[in-house]
Amino acid sequence: MKINKKLYSVTSVLTVLILFLILIPSTASAASSSAITETRITDHGTASNPDIYGNNIVWQDNRNGNWDIYIFDLSTKKEIHTTNTTDQITPAIYGNLVVWEDGRNGGHDIYMEDLSTKKQTRIPTSGAASTPDIYGNKIVYVKQAFNERESWYDLYMYDLSTKKETQIPTESSAHGPSIYGDKIVWLDFDAFNGGNYYIYMYDLSTKTRTQIAKAYWGKGQIGVPEIYDGKIVYSADFNWSDNMYDDIYMYDLSTKKETQITNISGVQACPVIYGNKIVWEDDSGDDGNTNHGIYMYDISTKQEMKISAKESAYYPAIYGNNIVWQYSDRYVTGDIYMATLGSDLPVAAFSASPTSGNLPLKVQFSDKSTGSPTSWKWNFGDGKTSTSRNPAHTYAKAGKYTVSLTVKNAAGTNTKTIKNYITVKTAPVKPVAAFSASPTSGYAPLKVKFTDKSANSPTSWKWNFGDGKTSTSKSPTYTYSKAGKYTVSLTVKNAAGSSTKTIKNYIVVNALKAPVAAFSASPRSGKAPLKVQFTDKSSNSPTSWKWSFGDGTYSTAKNPAHKYSKAGKYTVSLTVKNAKGSNTKTISGYIVVSK
Repeated sequence: MKINKKLYSVTSVLTVLILFLILIPSTASAASSSAITETRITDHGTASNPDIYGNNIVWQDNRNGNWDIYIFDLSTKKEIHTTNTTDQITPAIYGNLVVWEDGRNGGHDIYMEDLSTKKQTRIPTSGAASTPDIYGNKIVYVKQAFNERESWYDLYMYDLSTKKETQIPTESSAHGPSIYGDKIVWLDFDAFNGGNYYIYMYDLSTKTRTQIAKAYWGKGQIGVPEIYDGKIVYSADFNWSDNMYDDIYMYDLSTKKETQITNISGVQACPVIYGNKIVWEDDSGDDGNTNHGIYMYDISTKQEMKISAKESAYYPAIYGNNIVWQYSDRYVTGDIYMATLGSDLPVAAFSASPTSGNLPLKVQFSDKSTGSPTSWKWNFGDGKTSTSRNPAHTYAKAGKYTVSLTVKNAAGTNTKTIKNYITVKTAPVKPVAAFSASPTSGYAPLKVKFTDKSANSPTSWKWNFGDGKTSTSKSPTYTYSKAGKYTVSLTVKNAAGSSTKTIKNYIVVNALKAPVAAFSASPRSGKAPLKVQFTDKSSNSPTSWKWSFGDGTYSTAKNPAHKYSKAGKYTVSLTVKNAKGSNTKTISGYIVVSK
């Protein structure tokens, strides 16, 4: 998880200026730091802007005279970096994919490296792009746009699976995008129409944009946001009457509620979130413009603690129990450090078997939590709870059940919730066979569509068409080639049993005979020009028609319309055919046309 720290300084210029003017010390609830192990990752004094995912830490580093992207693998203790003589900055990482802003082509491009293949790819952004973030197959970034009077930043997303770039609708100028799942958040600074600050969210699944927070120009400001699993964090000062002190806020998308996390004199900046942990840098103080370090707030325990061992710590990022940041002199380059939260801080996790089945369903739950919890509280989603470590629970009603486990020890608590984790189904009922067919009679060869109408959800079908042929399709189509009366049966099955439906002499197939021509017409008399509609009335299923209208014209349509243009009496004939023969019907003087 990452935050675009570069943009924090851009969109919160007033905050940075005020750091030099108004500095009041922060306070945090006391908490033991014995559970934290701090590790130094770099020692060149040239690193900045870290991010972390899994065992990989990424950052930008100018130890070689220009900015390169460096990656450190915590499991192998190996460091790799990009090799390019131009600048690569603002990295973000998800899984094995690292993205960054790259200047190798003379502008601003987004590049990506797959750590598993060591392959770098230029993302086709169709313009100058910067400050990327990545989740899954989606990369978000901003691109600078201009008109005659002003410039701003538009927001875009690139989908690696479809290889398509999509513009995300913004209010004005977008900064610091962050993505999680199908939701994108960003700071929208309306610099040219009032200068207001907004936090917006765009839902890719519903294609809707939602305003999360707003600060009016001259009265407050907001920093760039970060999103994780339905929770958005950001720094904000909504009332400059308190000397412009930024605090950390969290907005919960499920409850649609905003919560103020800190209430401290001074500036709390660059918040990030993972699970129940919010991390930020504390830039407040009246002691010579001091940064007090990196702090963390546990949403579940409502406890705040200092993470970094010393001050001048900036730009935090968090994944799991690992928190990385930059130690430096103010916002210039420094070294990357990592804190690992000790095992005495519990992290809830669990599994269940089975997770689905029929009533009554007995489920064995297994605690998988880390950090040595001393107590457990299960909520099975049906109103029942347990304090056992590995309880068994029987569900008595059908439905989908959300399960949560809260674990606790002396350091605090943590909760894991899995929505719709257990699916309980009603036991299957024996099926009742039923079917229909269309048509049920006609001449051979007769094509019949059979449709299953059985009740109680059968899982298999066996049709007997009465002529020795069968089918296991649910709703088959079958052609009878010989004349006769056919008894049809259908046998259906599911886990509860089987059922058979038989209809005697259901399909009647007649032998084909030579057709007998017949027809009618309307109108049969009138003034020229006279349009007449002819209708075939032939029997025994003809397959072709030939009309002679008596005026030297013909038609092979079954029911043609014909226009007589001259007065006279016209003899009409119709010849019909099928596989068994042909027949002609002629009516002399059938159509009378007057002047």
